[in-house]
Amino acid sequence: MKKQFFIIAFAIFCSTLVAQNKLDSAKMVQLEEVIVNSLKETTPQQAPVSSTLLNPRKINAAQIHSVKDLTAVVPNFFIPDYGSAMSSAIYIRGIGSRNSGQSMALYVDNVPYFERSTFDFDFYDIRQIEVLRGSQGTLYGRNAQGGVVNIYTLSPFNYQGTKLSLSAGNFGLFNAQASHYRKLSEKVGISLSGYYNHTDGFFVNKFNGQSADDKTSAGGRAKLDWNFSPKFKAQYGVNFDFVDQSAFPYGLYNKTTGITDQPNFNDEGSYTRTMLTNSLLLQYITDKFVLSSTTSHQYFKDDMKMDNDFSAMSFFSLRQQQKQNALNEEINIKSTSKNNYQWSFGATGFLQQLDLDAPFDMKSDGIKYILQPVFTKIATCGAPLMTITDNVMTTPGTFNTKTYGGAIFHQSTINNIIVNGLSATAGLRLDYEKVELDYNTGATLNVNMKAGPSTIPYQLKTLLKDNLSVPFTEFLPKFALKYEWSNKQFVYANVSRGYKAGGYNVQMFADLVNNGLMNSQKPAPNKDIVSSIISYKPEFSMNYEIGSQCVSFNNHLKSSISLYYIDVTNMQLTQFVPNGLGRKISNGGQVASKGLELSLDAALGGGFSASANYGYAHAAFTSYTDSVKVSGVSKQVDYKGKFVPYAPQHTLNLSASYEKVFVNQEIDRLMATIQYNGVGKIYWNEANDVAQNFYSTVNAKLAISKGGFGLELWAKNLFNTDYNAFYFYTAPSTLFQKGKPLQMGVTLKMEL
Repeated sequence: MKKQFFIIAFAIFCSTLVAQNKLDSAKMVQLEEVIVNSLKETTPQQAPVSSTLLNPRKINAAQIHSVKDLTAVVPNFFIPDYGSAMSSAIYIRGIGSRNSGQSMALYVDNVPYFERSTFDFDFYDIRQIEVLRGSQGTLYGRNAQGGVVNIYTLSPFNYQGTKLSLSAGNFGLFNAQASHYRKLSEKVGISLSGYYNHTDGFFVNKFNGQSADDKTSAGGRAKLDWNFSPKFKAQYGVNFDFVDQSAFPYGLYNKTTGITDQPNFNDEGSYTRTMLTNSLLLQYITDKFVLSSTTSHQYFKDDMKMDNDFSAMSFFSLRQQQKQNALNEEINIKSTSKNNYQWSFGATGFLQQLDLDAPFDMKSDGIKYILQPVFTKIATCGAPLMTITDNVMTTPGTFNTKTYGGAIFHQSTINNIIVNGLSATAGLRLDYEKVELDYNTGATLNVNMKAGPSTIPYQLKTLLKDNLSVPFTEFLPKFALKYEWSNKQFVYANVSRGYKAGGYNVQMFADLVNNGLMNSQKPAPNKDIVSSIISYKPEFSMNYEIGSQCVSFNNHLKSSISLYYIDVTNMQLTQFVPNGLGRKISNGGQVASKGLELSLDAALGGGFSASANYGYAHAAFTSYTDSVKVSGVSKQVDYKGKFVPYAPQHTLNLSASYEKVFVNQEIDRLMATIQYNGVGKIYWNEANDVAQNFYSTVNAKLAISKGGFGLELWAKNLFNTDYNAFYFYTAPSTLFQKGKPLQMGVTLKMEL
């Protein structure tokens, strides 16, 4: 998509606003006010940070059903929709990663989600979504250098009643939701809610004619809210989610025709996950401060099966099972007085136990066409010829990781410095964590070794078993200036430091085991050598931002703009190891990301409203070299100036809505929404020689309601745009997952 499109689109949009603002403001419906729910921020109403706040009306109109649906609705926010529910690689402002820790933190009802494997779940009964862009490390700590997504669900004190919903659509879609919210008294409220969701999938595996991505998910939530007194409140919540799906519908890409084929693999591709979260929020509220305590436990268990060569031949397969127990405690106290000094203090501690069982199989075709030729080649150099007799070489592996740590943090805001409206915010966080890894992996391979005229059965064997640990201590400062010249109109500048935690790359063990087999006569590498190979350091960023937020025209137009620059050091990058059997995470890259974000939200009068969200991110390597094999020979390649893979340069969301209320008619309300989402250009690799050009999809919804009953007709990707959602390379094949085609359906709703 040419850049002129953006200029024209915004010019038309802004011209419409100018013309519309000449209308009588008495005929215009004001924008809904959105309240920030932060337990930590000293200026939650007017925080000097780029933010997007979505209330239930906007969530419903934009058809946001999971965190992946926030793509483009939030400027410079992108999650490729691919693989399975464990695949949630968030890219924000040009930074992110598919394999190392997340660059954006996720909280649900103030509960942190530690693993990206838990990020993708079905949204229902969401009260508000808050996305803070730019490093939030001072208040949120590790893995928040790109920002924070805060999700808040309904409470029986926000809403009382019963809600029912049924949806059906093409591709076998069926969705059911039910919830009940009730106040037992003025002090006690309870809620129960649940959902069931199914789709037959969008892609067919040519090998067996079955769906390659059918999915069933279900879950429930319960809450107990208890206001013991005007000063003391408590909320207990429990949430359960389950998903069972076929997964990884990657198809072979034909470079000559430019066509991505349907998936065609012979081994199972599937993913199941069970997740249970418990949390307890306690609050003590006075006219001077609020003291909050959030205690949570999250458990999840999953099972992933993958055909690692994604072909009809039997090269590789992987089964990965994870089990997590994560405990978190955070205590915050912040001032609530109306004077010029506002403060916030906090302390947090966490313990995460993540157990991974990941046996990897090299199957018959892998042995025949990959491994055996290696032994044959070695024999030409004078070594005995070894012929593999196994049909499958299994590499079992158990990797138990315990991560624990804590932090203390403080933030102060001083208002009306020198002149009214000028404020300064400063904060500092001391963050400590330690990662401990117990590993146990190895392999055996049976061969016939030819020694002269004789053939001798022989077994190659390697074993890697030990434990490692590494600590990290980080200081995360923040400073911001804000000038507010009237209510809800201000400019700001901020600078902050963020970091993504380091750790151990267990995928690298596949290469270590393979090398161990090739050199089975030598001792296995000790843990110091293993640590030097599989460990990676934290990634750091310095973030600089200036911006403005403004609510004008009698609360009918909300606008925000921000310019940012991010300097990333020790960027965690995923690289293939020389033999292609494993991947390693290295800290080789330095990146500069610069860009802008613009959001407009307008009530145009006569029931019409419109919004625009645009993000531009220029994220390129300032320093990065890698060793790449070309025709079997390794050479150093310099990627300086190349764009960061998977991070789109543009995101664009345009939305227009019409709403009309009827009196004494067959219907009470009519609502129509059309939404345009655009993403691109996306470079898929460091060489920038494979890319997805800018593409766009259009969503639409028409809804009518009468009393407590509602009917919605909806469509996603209305014009059936053809695009690639994800790129994957496994030597020698290039694979893509196609974007989802046109989806349409109907939803019936009832509120009692």
